[in-house]
Amino acid sequence: MALENIAVTVREGDSFDELHLVIEKPWGTPHDISNSVLVADIRRFFNDSQTPAHAVGSFGIVELDPTKGKIALKLSSRQTESLGRNTPLGYDERNRPASGLSVGIDATDESQGSFLWDLREYFSVDQATITSISSGSTFTAGGVTANKIRITTSAPHELTSEDQIILSSTGQTVYDGVDFNANKLSIISSQVFEIDPTTAGAPAFSVGATQGTVKVYKEDTLAIGTLECIPRISRDSTS
Repeated sequence: MALENIAVTVREGDSFDELHLVIEKPWGTPHDISNSVLVADIRRFFNDSQTPAHAVGSFGIVELDPTKGKIALKLSSRQTESLGRNTPLGYDERNRPASGLSVGIDATDESQGSFLWDLREYFSVDQATITSISSGSTFTAGGVTANKIRITTSAPHELTSEDQIILSSTGQTVYDGVDFNANKLSIISSQVFEIDPTTAGAPAFSVGATQGTVKVYKEDTLAIGTLECIPRISRDSTS
């Protein structure tokens, strides 16, 4: 889904805490982010292998009222001090163009001009209740034959082979909280699936269980925007 751009302008060396957001999902419904991890990275480019380095920094995120999706994005004075400045903006807001010596002296620090940022959410949702974890299909990896982990659920699990899952409350440490994001799934039926091992042979079945929850790991982009930094002329401090 296309998102509306949020254009942020900060001043070099100033603390910035004016960006307050209310996350709605779906639109019009406040989104509870209490159990989510939020990240708002600032980059020069979409491609992460460019010179100069693509990474610039990250907004600090304050959860004002997480159950209602209310947050604030902040940058400290140290962060804005380190941003490359879009120098022409400083002349534009003073209603005068750069001229004379300033044309050569006040070159823009940041050749990219403006930065890119987005706000991302990392979370998991309960997908199905486990009735059994058992030994599944055989496979061979590294010359060793083992069995896949087979999971049966109490109702249709509604999973696809590409879903990334997390297991919880099985009572077995080999499963609970383990990150299976690297593994695809084999869908056996509407209530049965197996976890496909990696080329290294992990995971393999080791112990059964008769309880637990299947969670699906998800990521979502909540907001996007640009960031520009206006230069200042005042001293860095009064000391």
